[in-house]
Amino acid sequence: MMNTASNEYRDGILLAWQGEQWGKAFFEGVAQATEDAGQRTKWEVLAELEEVTGNRLRPLLDPDAELPSAEDYRALHATVNAYAALSWTEALKQMIPILDPAIERFEQLLQMAPDEHRETVQILVDHELALKRFAERELAGDPRTSLDPVRAVIERARATQPGNVRC
Repeated sequence: MMNTASNEYRDGILLAWQGEQWGKAFFEGVAQATEDAGQRTKWEVLAELEEVTGNRLRPLLDPDAELPSAEDYRALHATVNAYAALSWTEALKQMIPILDPAIERFEQLLQMAPDEHRETVQILVDHELALKRFAERELAGDPRTSLDPVRAVIERARATQPGNVRC
């Protein structure tokens, strides 16, 4: 019988994985709705970050986990449209306060993570911090290096993905 802490951890990992799936679809949708090529590319890189983070989390899911269906994402289209209608600056400003509670939740998961999951859950924490740093750098007028933290986490997630062999 699993204890409450392990149930909380298992459920937290599932919610995080589901969030990565939603985030990937969200950023892809915003990218498709964005006319500015430079901004579209940035949204696409953020979608890639969500994808690689989700890929890292997938092996940590309980085999009996109930995975989301298309029905679970019905509200996504309206959310994407509303977000895509914002100015670049306003979109980034709205992103930051959404990230803080996620960072806190993921740091709590890291504290609960068994040793064999710690590297992956650290990537989960770091990916959220990278999203925040991206938005902060963009808002501070540093678009040239804003994606550096994001790309660093993508590279780390891919390099340490179980089954990946670095040549």
